[in-house]
Amino acid sequence: MGNVSLEEKMKQLSYQMELLMQSVDWSDRPFEYEVIRANLTRDDVEAFYALLEEIRQQQTEQGRYGLSSVEPLLVNFVGMLHPALEPETILAACVKQQIALDVTEPLYRQVKLLS
Repeated sequence: MGNVSLEEKMKQLSYQMELLMQSVDWSDRPFEYEVIRANLTRDDVEAFYALLEEIRQQQTEQGRYGLSSVEPLLVNFVGMLHPALEPETILAACVKQQIALDVTEPLYRQVKLLS
């Protein structure tokens, strides 16, 4: 494999990832599937978790004032979500994988109502 260009290596890695994506059963790991499908970086995923934490804080703040409307939280979530992710799909993946259910379940219920 001597003098292989960086571009050729990237093409090979991309092909291998494509094969892996098709051959792995992702039913128990839908969040990771969406992360890979959307070609997110580690920083993108960390930003996603930070977004969930921000929404959690907004929920808490709303609760202090006796408010419980999920719609403004969903609007914020969608507005801050990485453009390669589909809100309903990533929220469904989070719920299935039980990621931050206190945040993702209400958002998922709301996005389903609106779709």
